[in-house]
Amino acid sequence: MKKINLLLMHVLLWLSIAFSQASELNRANLNDTLFKQNIEKAIKNIILILEKEYIYPEKALLVKAELKRKLANKEFDKVSDWYSFIRSLSVILRDISGDMYLDIVEPHPSLTLEKVKRKSALNLKDSYIIRNVDLLSGNVGYIKVNYFYQTSNAKKEIFRALKELSMVDALIIDLRDTEGDSIPLAQYLMSFFIKESTILSEVLYDQQKKKKRLRALETSGNDKFKHNFPIYILTSSYLSSSGEFFSYTLQHLKKAFIVGENTMGIAHVLQNKKINNHISLTIPIAIHLHPATHSNWEKTGVIPDLDIAANLSVDAAHKMAKQYLGIF
Repeated sequence: MKKINLLLMHVLLWLSIAFSQASELNRANLNDTLFKQNIEKAIKNIILILEKEYIYPEKALLVKAELKRKLANKEFDKVSDWYSFIRSLSVILRDISGDMYLDIVEPHPSLTLEKVKRKSALNLKDSYIIRNVDLLSGNVGYIKVNYFYQTSNAKKEIFRALKELSMVDALIIDLRDTEGDSIPLAQYLMSFFIKESTILSEVLYDQQKKKKRLRALETSGNDKFKHNFPIYILTSSYLSSSGEFFSYTLQHLKKAFIVGENTMGIAHVLQNKKINNHISLTIPIAIHLHPATHSNWEKTGVIPDLDIAANLSVDAAHKMAKQYLGIF
């Protein structure tokens, strides 16, 4: 029940963000006149994108049929402004597909809603990928990951941090507040702990007709990290996207012990597709599958090995690491 309530909270948060953005858009340019040809063209473009890009082709067909039915029955004739059109389309897309990620939003080709919301809060002081590196008692290393954003110095920061901790006997990786959705950067970080060329994930795309394998990279890091080395990953209920990819992958490759809370459960790769100058379509275009489980963390989240409140996870992981090392 706790997990269901938490998931519902996240869905409502997502919806509130979407509608607040639509409201901002309304003040900006939704006073433009909405003509019948605007509606017909927008629906045609949405259908084309769904048929070409949507990861679930069978759902695309259902949405296409419903949009065409409503158009033929002139149900959109009742819609008189862009804001109402956005709201009407969003309801149709979600109701027919059952997909909470499928949405109509403000045009922004390169960023998802969540990324727009969080990116705006960044400033020069906290823009580093690694927020904190520390040495805890018992020679246990601690590293706090700030963001999974692909910046010019991102890989250098990770390399320097792990080099600084190269002499530790155990490692705690704190992802509780980690933001961002750079899969390549998560792939790079986990490659320090996995033998080169090991399959990390299979990404299904092109409506599940194609598959790309993500493998561990060559990192020139400390080789001892790749063997029987104790790693503890801290999670929270707000961890999503790349942070979940990192945690789930290492957990199921039996390379890390997860301490903390169930994560959000977002395994889809989302992209924004511009429909016209007024609206854009947020659409899942790919999804991860783990080579060992042949599944992912969608909806269930990454399930911790030790379920404990996020604010207690540092002490819990530190204690476990020292016990593993025989330090009491």
